[in-house]
Amino acid sequence: MTLSNKPHLKVLVQLAKVDGQADDTELELIRQIGSSNNVSEDDIDRAIEEAEAQDSIPSLAHLNVEDRFELLYNLVLVMKADGILDPDEMKFCLEVVRKVGFREEVLDDLIEHSPESDPDGSHRQEIIERAKAYYEG
Repeated sequence: MTLSNKPHLKVLVQLAKVDGQADDTELELIRQIGSSNNVSEDDIDRAIEEAEAQDSIPSLAHLNVEDRFELLYNLVLVMKADGILDPDEMKFCLEVVRKVGFREEVLDDLIEHSPESDPDGSHRQEIIERAKAYYEG
C-alpha cells in the first residue's frame, strides 16, 4: 500500500480525533502506520495537525481493493488502540466502511478477529481475506 496522497492517513487521524481526544496510543500507532508506508515524519505530523474529526471523509474512490482492506484493518487497529470502543468511533468507521464499498458487518467481524488477538501479525492476511467476503464494490 502506498500513502502517496495520504487520504488513508487523514482518515486514521480523523478517527483518532472523533471522540474529542486523540489518545497518545492512537497517534503513535498512526505514526507507525505512516512510517511503515514510507510517509515522512513531516507529512505525518502535518496530517495529525491539520485533520479534524468534523472534516468530510476524503475521497477514497481511487483506492484499489487491497488498499481498501488495508484501510479497514488499520481503522480497527486505531479504534482499539486505546482499549475503548467509542460509539462515535464506531459510527465514523461505519461511514468509511460504506464509502469503500463494504457491508457494515465487516466492522463487527474485524473487531472480533482483530489484530490485538494477533499481536505478531501472523494472521494479518487471513484477517484481510475474511474481510473480502463483505466487499460489494
